[in-house]
Amino acid sequence: LFVPLQIVYLSPFLVPVWIAGIRRLWRDPELRWARPMVVAYPLLCVMVVASGGKSYYALPLLLVLTAAGCEPLARRARGRGRTAVLVGGGVLAAITSGLASLPLLPTGALSAVNGINAEQGEQVGWPALTSAVAARWSAIPPAERAHAVIFTENYGEHGAITRFGPRHGLPTPYSAHMSDADWGPPPDSATGPVVLVYQDGDRSIGRFFTGCRPGSRVDTGVDDQEQGAHVDLCTGTTGPWSAIWPRLRHYY
Repeated sequence: LFVPLQIVYLSPFLVPVWIAGIRRLWRDPELRWARPMVVAYPLLCVMVVASGGKSYYALPLLLVLTAAGCEPLARRARGRGRTAVLVGGGVLAAITSGLASLPLLPTGALSAVNGINAEQGEQVGWPALTSAVAARWSAIPPAERAHAVIFTENYGEHGAITRFGPRHGLPTPYSAHMSDADWGPPPDSATGPVVLVYQDGDRSIGRFFTGCRPGSRVDTGVDDQEQGAHVDLCTGTTGPWSAIWPRLRHYY
């Protein structure tokens, strides 16, 4: 889906614009200084595909090419009839790009775009997940909560609990996912229970925790990555947080 998404994210109606931008930057002698942008975009696409990155990582350079194509397109569109076509194309581009990329659709309609842009589905369901975590946290005896930890498998869950957790009286969560791990582990004095949050189908993270009891399953209302996520309550960890943190860190 990499190539189709390059077209969909900015709208198919803008394809002629960034093609015009490529031609302009490559042929205009006054813009010779910007010619490397024409080469940089396909090279970046190759790097993103080869490294398993997400398709929108390449969009900033595509935006440069699109901006470069606006001037020649506007010059050719002089005249009442052509201007109307240009304005109409701009409106259609805004609609299609907005529906694919921005949180405009109601939750019930996300299945229409979630297949090509999974980030749409990842923008809903976070309050429900936080409520499930709050229910498990409340099961911890108050005397043990000072040494208890909320640990999430990924940065989305971590961000959700950070954002919505205070209204439930939840402490700051921890996660070792990607750059979240740079914030560091819980203190080694946190030897109490652990509320463990992880996606359905990924139980490998449980090997670092002891006495885990299956808890509630999260219902986000959308077929996204957090649908059916697990919120377990564990008695503790297999070792001090500082010792297991390097092994807890993961990227994908």
